[in-house]
Amino acid sequence: MVLESDAGAVAHKVMRTLSVKRTLPKVLTLSKEDVNDLKSWQSRGREDLTERSKFYSSHRSSGRDSGSEESREPSNKGKDLDPLDSCNAQIALSLLKEGSTVDEHIVSNIKQRMALTVPIVHELERVQAKGVSKQEIDEIRRGLLREAGCLNLLKQLDEKGKMDDKALQEVKMSESGVTFFRTIYYGPVPPIVTSDDPQYADLRKVIRATLSKVFVNASADEHFSVRDWFTSRGIQPRPTYTVSLISKSDMLLGQGPNGGHSGVGLPSVEKEKREMQQHLTRMTSHVKELWMSGSDINQRIFHRVNRDEEVIGFLVGLKEMKVGAVIALGFPRSYNMMNVKTMIQGEKGYADYDMFARPAFQALERRDTVYKRNTARDFFNYFGAKDGDDGLPWRDVGGGVRKCQIQEFALTSKLVKTLKNNLGTPMDIYDLTVTWSEGCLCTKAEEELNLKVVNIRTWDQGPSLLLKNQVSALVDTVLDIDPENSFVFIHCAGGIGRTGNLAYALSEILCCDVPKDPLKKLEWLRSQRQGCIQTPEQLVDAMILSHMVLQEVVERSSPKERE
Repeated sequence: MVLESDAGAVAHKVMRTLSVKRTLPKVLTLSKEDVNDLKSWQSRGREDLTERSKFYSSHRSSGRDSGSEESREPSNKGKDLDPLDSCNAQIALSLLKEGSTVDEHIVSNIKQRMALTVPIVHELERVQAKGVSKQEIDEIRRGLLREAGCLNLLKQLDEKGKMDDKALQEVKMSESGVTFFRTIYYGPVPPIVTSDDPQYADLRKVIRATLSKVFVNASADEHFSVRDWFTSRGIQPRPTYTVSLISKSDMLLGQGPNGGHSGVGLPSVEKEKREMQQHLTRMTSHVKELWMSGSDINQRIFHRVNRDEEVIGFLVGLKEMKVGAVIALGFPRSYNMMNVKTMIQGEKGYADYDMFARPAFQALERRDTVYKRNTARDFFNYFGAKDGDDGLPWRDVGGGVRKCQIQEFALTSKLVKTLKNNLGTPMDIYDLTVTWSEGCLCTKAEEELNLKVVNIRTWDQGPSLLLKNQVSALVDTVLDIDPENSFVFIHCAGGIGRTGNLAYALSEILCCDVPKDPLKKLEWLRSQRQGCIQTPEQLVDAMILSHMVLQEVVERSSPKERE
């Protein structure tokens, strides 16, 4: 529900306040198939995994008689598990949570799975961090044309070397197609890519690693790169729903609070008659307030209510989905970035003349610094970052604690830790508590949501480039999660690119039956949520992160590995 007038916003708030019993929105945003899968996983999946974990617990079996029938059962069960199965890491984590010892052959199995990503790890170590050459940039941009299906144009480029206006006319491209080609293929490349700037060395290494032909097609006796494979898949469709459940896991992927979660409404006969499936299939969307500065949002009550309802709907949804940890990839404020996919960096603010010419944005304060950066915020600042620019009323209360009141919802956030990567971008870890009351008088009930929120400041379509201590903090987040609220929700702006990047890596410890082949693993992830991972750089980074996550599990399972 999106409000379009002050009168409608006031009426909405008054009527909801007077409601004797408030009906919370059903914002799980899962499809019917996802709901069935969730029920199956909750009723049987975790129990099966726990039982398998017990079979491998040296701590549990150490006191048993080695000659008894009971002690022989774990040995037989151990032979049933594929050494490359992703469940090995899950079993190890389950044992670590219980304080049990992880058997050596489980650690050995995890190392075998790690070996599948060793080629790309070694290649990242091998490639140089110097500026990307014109030849490499041309190859990257040819890949974009291949991904977009412009095969005829690629053929003409190969034959003529350069496409002038006459050559473009011969290809018979539309005007928009010609503009796209000129912008993408001949657009200027920012210095952070072409220079030797040490701050962006890790980014250039990942870009260069996407071009390395480290994979082999045995049937055709040829080598190919991550970029070759990625662009050959074509442009991917976007997901239909705001949130997707990854099968046989405690992992949810989706968009953050920016338009797909609002809908707190009043009880009605019509709503009560709706089937659960309709409640759980919320379509992906964005609210216009995402592109507005906080001061402009707060000027009009219906803008404030639209923003607040989106944040409230998101938080209530996390409570209903039993989420204990959120990984938020992106910025709760506008920012400047380079588009890693096209290697083009906007020089002007995202709010251009066309945006201000639209009826909904004509009254905005154009001089606000929010509009002068080249990218709008990715989501609203629900976790209390100090630099949030959406106008939510966060205030400092001392000791690193911030508070915010959104209607009847009281939010308390504490920044626990900040870790930076080599680019200097932070990964902030917050403890977030949300309390609210439902109903009134005799029907009043108190609700509370406790979350660990990890905010990783990553550019749209860019790789995360995390370091070892940051990966260790992510694994800590998974290990420390409340068993009663065990789901991990990963989001960015749209819930596909940066979200897929992290999901690919964390699936190693959160999901069962993940394909062992690094490329088939992406196809599997996209079968769970369409469009996951938007660039070859994200895919290379995801493979590296997978390796680092498994290495972290190995080191925790065998302390001598850290030495």
